[in-house]
Amino acid sequence: MCTTMDESQRSARLLFQAARTNDCLAMERLLKSKHADPFARGSLGETILHIAVLNGKRELAKVILENVPTLVNNAMTSDMYKGETALHIAILKEDIESVKLLLKYGADVINARATGTCFVPGKKSLCYFGEYPLSFAACTGHKEITKLILVDHNAPVNAQDSLGNTVLHILVLQPNKELACLMYEMILALVPLKDSHCVEHLQNNDGFTTLNLAANEGDMEMFNYLIKKQKAIYWTIGTVSYSIYNLTDIDTWDTERSVLDIITSNKSSKVCKLIDVTPIKELLNLKWKLFGRKNFLIWMISYLLYMLVFTTVSMFRPFNTVTTNQFNNTHVTVLDSYQCKGDFLRLTGELITLLGALVIFISEIPLLIKLGPKIYIGNASTGGPFSLLMVGYSILIFSAAILRVLCHEGEVIPLSLALIIGWCNSIYFARGFKMLGQFSIMIQKIIFADLFPWFCLVFIIIVGFSSAFYVMCQTLELDSNSHLKDYPMTIYAAIEMMMGLSSFPFPMDKAPPFLYITYTVYMVFVYLLMTNMLIAKMEDTFWRIAHEREVLWKIQIAATILLLERHIPRCLKTRSGISGKSLGLDDDKWYIGVEEILNENAPENSQAAVKPTQPYLCWDITRKSISWIINMKDSSDAPA
Repeated sequence: MCTTMDESQRSARLLFQAARTNDCLAMERLLKSKHADPFARGSLGETILHIAVLNGKRELAKVILENVPTLVNNAMTSDMYKGETALHIAILKEDIESVKLLLKYGADVINARATGTCFVPGKKSLCYFGEYPLSFAACTGHKEITKLILVDHNAPVNAQDSLGNTVLHILVLQPNKELACLMYEMILALVPLKDSHCVEHLQNNDGFTTLNLAANEGDMEMFNYLIKKQKAIYWTIGTVSYSIYNLTDIDTWDTERSVLDIITSNKSSKVCKLIDVTPIKELLNLKWKLFGRKNFLIWMISYLLYMLVFTTVSMFRPFNTVTTNQFNNTHVTVLDSYQCKGDFLRLTGELITLLGALVIFISEIPLLIKLGPKIYIGNASTGGPFSLLMVGYSILIFSAAILRVLCHEGEVIPLSLALIIGWCNSIYFARGFKMLGQFSIMIQKIIFADLFPWFCLVFIIIVGFSSAFYVMCQTLELDSNSHLKDYPMTIYAAIEMMMGLSSFPFPMDKAPPFLYITYTVYMVFVYLLMTNMLIAKMEDTFWRIAHEREVLWKIQIAATILLLERHIPRCLKTRSGISGKSLGLDDDKWYIGVEEILNENAPENSQAAVKPTQPYLCWDITRKSISWIINMKDSSDAPA
């Protein structure tokens, strides 16, 4: 038994040696022998056919296929190259003759899928060319191989890999945009028109079509190319043309994964720049004029009136005046609160306040659950901190109402906080005005990028020094009204000192020398160093985002338009754009018309792909680790 196993391993080593050295005679002799196993595997799960094709030895590959034709669809089994067949390798090497040979012997172009870690996005990925032979051929840019697989062997153009991406999705993700556009155009030209329209609108696992994917990647070049593919010139007069753009994947009317949604919810600066691309800016301008401006003003005025009502009823709430040393008798019972007509008028305002808080809470919570806290809070364009503040405002109003019913004197705390949050939230409406909206963006960026981290650090320092001050003053005879007798008030005194609002708060004639030293260190470290560091940091943030603030403001306007659009009942909404039927087109799609100035120097066919240089694939870069197979040592020749 051991002898048989040794003979089998020896034959396997000889097979791989013949494959590496291109020894056709030895290979044929071994394949016809009884002891050789043609299905033996190397250390990476490769077969002798993989080795032959990888080394470009077509005669050797032909000998192997003539003797063992079933080997043609055997895939590699290692985690890194799992699923890779000899056809995948031949395509990557752009070896058209090897591709033809493999297809002649029945290489599968429909079910062969390279799913190893080398081929899928991740840390170990060397290239993402999809999983199917067709996508491999398209990404290498080899027209003849692509046509051979797609047309002559009927490879499905709508095949989706494990991420749901078709060959067109994968082309969108390729770094060589000229080559990607060329192959994109070629593939669509090779399939029937109906199929090309269907595959362009197929969604991957993230719900993205090819256009949506380009937008999500912030790929300006690919996005412009795909947009121009959907463009049609309706009429032309001289150098002026009227072009129509398909809104199927752009507008939010029929989908929640539209280009507008992607632009307003993505924080990438590359994605943000798409806001100025035609026809995105024209569509947003149209929406703002049709319903956005009017409904935004109604919303703003309604909110300000609501806050005036809330402020009024808070100022005239029922309470007893606080007397000296009596802080627990400020509340009034519910029955005593509503005695006269004025009280019932106040009750109406209180009910309006409570109802408004309920509406805010119901409208914000589903969005919080859908997006998750991180995205919900972090995206300034969709509301950012303002949305979270309004949820907090609603909870405070509910708390104040419960404490009012319970006749608890603590009602004033949530009521006061709700007033602060409610009025501060009115800054949200600054986005409706260009100058104020850009200031609003600056405030948000400075608060969350500079002020909040700085405050967390400084507060720790203040607590440390406050503790030291409190301990050192415990043995001193202090005035009855001194802040230093109480630890919380000591922290408050330290904050005042940090801001320069108070001078040396210790008794001058009784303070020990070490107290003066500690005070000096505190003032230098916190008052001079940390405060000036905050000022410098805020100035840096201001200038860093100064060139972005207009784009961010436009995105905030876009997000506001979409928010209003979703909250308006469908029966009251007017769809933006022009229906295809009104343009004389036989479809149910909607379009937006844009007047454009034709560029006389541009090529006549605006949809023609950019003519790239000779397509090439840097094999040494994209397939670095495949050299393991070529340079396998004797120890790795044995079957796995």
